[in-house]
Amino acid sequence: MNQNIKTLIIFLFLSVLLFNSFFLKSQQVFSFDGKEVLKSNSGELVFNLHTVRTQPELSQGIFGNGLRTDGYSTWLNCKNEKLKKLSGVSGWFALESVPTDTAAFFSIKDSIANTSIAICVDKFGQLLIGSGVKNKFSYFSTNQHVVRFEWINLAVSITKKEINFWLNGKKIIVNNPVAITPIEISELIIAKDVRDKREWMYDLTQINGIVDEIKLWNKPIKESDLQPEVSALSMKVPVLAIPETRFSGDFSRPKYHLLPDANWTNETHGLIYYKNNYHIFNQKNASNLMLRQINWGHFSSPDLIHWTEHKPVLSPEPGFDENGIWSGHVVLNDKGIPAAFYSAGGAKFGIGMALPKDSDLLEWVKFKGNPVILGQPEGYTRTDMHDPYLWKVGDKWYMCIGFGLEKEGKQNGALLLYSSLNLKKWDFQHLLFEGNPAVDNSGVFWEMPVFQKIGQKYVLLVNKVPNKGVPARALYWVGDFVNEKFVPDNPIPKNLEVINRLLSPSVAFDKDGLLTTIAIIPDEFGGEATSKLGWTHLYSIPRVWTLKDGKILQSPHPALKELREEKKSFQNQQVVSNKPLLISTGHQQIEIEATIKPQSSKKFGFLVSENPDHSEFTKIYFDAETGEMVVDQTHSSLKEHIPLRIKRDKYDLNLSKPVDFHLFIDGSVVEVFVNNEDAFTTRIFPLKETSNQVEIFTEGANINAKADAWILKPAIVKTDF
Repeated sequence: MNQNIKTLIIFLFLSVLLFNSFFLKSQQVFSFDGKEVLKSNSGELVFNLHTVRTQPELSQGIFGNGLRTDGYSTWLNCKNEKLKKLSGVSGWFALESVPTDTAAFFSIKDSIANTSIAICVDKFGQLLIGSGVKNKFSYFSTNQHVVRFEWINLAVSITKKEINFWLNGKKIIVNNPVAITPIEISELIIAKDVRDKREWMYDLTQINGIVDEIKLWNKPIKESDLQPEVSALSMKVPVLAIPETRFSGDFSRPKYHLLPDANWTNETHGLIYYKNNYHIFNQKNASNLMLRQINWGHFSSPDLIHWTEHKPVLSPEPGFDENGIWSGHVVLNDKGIPAAFYSAGGAKFGIGMALPKDSDLLEWVKFKGNPVILGQPEGYTRTDMHDPYLWKVGDKWYMCIGFGLEKEGKQNGALLLYSSLNLKKWDFQHLLFEGNPAVDNSGVFWEMPVFQKIGQKYVLLVNKVPNKGVPARALYWVGDFVNEKFVPDNPIPKNLEVINRLLSPSVAFDKDGLLTTIAIIPDEFGGEATSKLGWTHLYSIPRVWTLKDGKILQSPHPALKELREEKKSFQNQQVVSNKPLLISTGHQQIEIEATIKPQSSKKFGFLVSENPDHSEFTKIYFDAETGEMVVDQTHSSLKEHIPLRIKRDKYDLNLSKPVDFHLFIDGSVVEVFVNNEDAFTTRIFPLKETSNQVEIFTEGANINAKADAWILKPAIVKTDF
């Protein structure tokens, strides 16, 4: 850097420090530093903290500490007679995400006149000015946009004659057909709008990011008051990773499974190996704990175990994808460059394409010709179509899209088939395949299809949507691609999981040619528990698929062995009926390989997440009398709002042979592999951290067992923002 520029920056920074030193003596400033972080510098004013957490959450601010908000529960307010004397408010803000609805950086209320004003941001990042009279609110455009992951300075100046607004030291022009009436300040609200708009149980009017240096002015604000600080500090880069303190006491949060930093996620998609790194994308709402305003999140990894979460690569914009960037697929185009295809929610459902701007796939640009497909084909009545999956045969690209049919009052899942020679212009061909629910129980609509060739066969996997109390489930057929249609070997699909939980696998070949999948494992509980938890859903460990005799065989990816640490072995143990064998205690992250000789046992398997006093436990076992695999969670948790239930499903198990079990336990998630062929998952949220024992048990007869148990070290999952 040029020495003169360095000198100028140092001078400006020192000037700001001197300015702030003077300012602190004459104004009320909330800096979120010191022992009482919610008090102003004079101690005369105090912010009230509203949050699901027990104390303020602090991150690195523009100066010292800043207050970290979460987008749905954390905001501040101050009511004090001294506010009436103020002539303005300013503050520094850094957004991680735009909100799910219009939210406010700060709001000012006049309780006598019952009016309010606010500086807001909408779900597309547009900066708005809000004005309220009683319970009616209007929002006016400023033709300005808020850039995520950057510091911005906002201010409002109030006199008896006018109100002025400032962004980064420059006055904002408000496109306001109605005059905004000056008000007398009776309440100041930070990080939330005046109005209260909720969905499910979550407030949609709060921001997700960092707040710092809230300054209360006793004189009208001028540009010369703001510019020195803005010039010196606006180039500082905010650290928007979730503070470690947020989940430090959460023993249920997994440590070697992949999941976002916080808040909402659902399906993964677009798993790809490119330039010596794995990339996977995900449905992400960083602003709340619900399925709204979905972006494409992005992770990368050198080994499928240790991951870095990056900034989202695709976000909704006004137009054809304004209601969400939904699931899709990533392929290498004919030039060997990744191309992303995604579901676009707008006035019509459609498919969009995006291409990366860099080899690390950190920035993407949407194709100028988007949408490449808009609306359902002619002659089909359903309008919802989503989740493209692509493959290539010869010189032709194919895309299937999740769909459903309505005929004579009946519904069934189906896949639309399109073809293209250049990935830009797509022509509808016909249906790739459709279900027959009366025969195959394949449901009324299909999502997240996978059409993957394994050897000489094709696997067609779909997720049937929930319907009339029947949950979503991943199903698959094996067959051939003949005359551009899928022809199954058997009309009846197989379940991907023995007991239903895992959904929507993302599939790709790894660097060694292993067909690798990562899928979502939902939480399956309500908003009350989710709100306190602060995160929703996670992704499975990487699995390897092989195809044998028309069946997908699933096994843990060999890369997971890198996590193994201390090992404990049990050889040729006789487990007595109703006297379980303890094989692990005191650890939340473990791997267990066990071989059980069932003999004449009626029930055999594992007690997991068990407390020593037996107050909490989950039973995972095979019921020899009913021929079912069972997950019994009727005693799994003493927490409120956690479902206590039993899940079971038929399973063909040869009891004349030893049965191999392979368990991966990581906080709240358990993944079970049986005979290195079949798999199922569950989620467990005990109240007590000491609910961490694992035992092998049997009922009705003794069994013989051997087991190896490894303590697993955490994977490195970090953020770069």
